[in-house]
Amino acid sequence: MNIYGVIVDVDLKKYPGLTSKQIARSVLLENGFSDEEINPRLDRYMEDLPYSYYNVAWSDKIIVTDGAKELLDELTKRSIFIGIATGEAQRVAKMRLGKVKIDNYFKFGAYGEDGMIFNEILAKSIKIARDNGLQEDEGIVVVANPVSVSIAKILGMKVVALETSEASRKELAAAGADLIIKNFREIDKIIREIKN
Repeated sequence: MNIYGVIVDVDLKKYPGLTSKQIARSVLLENGFSDEEINPRLDRYMEDLPYSYYNVAWSDKIIVTDGAKELLDELTKRSIFIGIATGEAQRVAKMRLGKVKIDNYFKFGAYGEDGMIFNEILAKSIKIARDNGLQEDEGIVVVANPVSVSIAKILGMKVVALETSEASRKELAAAGADLIIKNFREIDKIIREIKN
């Protein structure tokens, strides 16, 4: 965390559903910083994050969920509007998606620079989609943790949730997921959910 002058190891699994800003704040609080020291520099931290990430990007092991590329191909073929909402810095997200060659599928989005908490980011992404023709009763959000499921439901979206080792079917169902899948090869189920 160059902007704060500290070097810390961060286990991202400890912070499911949190944005880069929230993670930075939590880590810094754990390391003795106060909100008064943290908050004024968060925007600069987000600007610096892609440079820090670039230095370790070569070793970043990105796992693409089984069937993701095929699902993106199918949605594109059907002219379904595909966007992204992530708490990561925009340039970091684009680097990570580019590394696995799926960055060109996402035509719009909102990123960690667009809000402190995920519901602000997701709300901005939904607004962009609606400004570009998405109707009130359309739209679906694909997420992989219960926090994001709850946020998407609060914002009135249908949710497809991906079961992972960090998020069980039971937890995702309790958070309100409309459809829970094991992988993206369940394309027919996902398309049916989008169309309903």
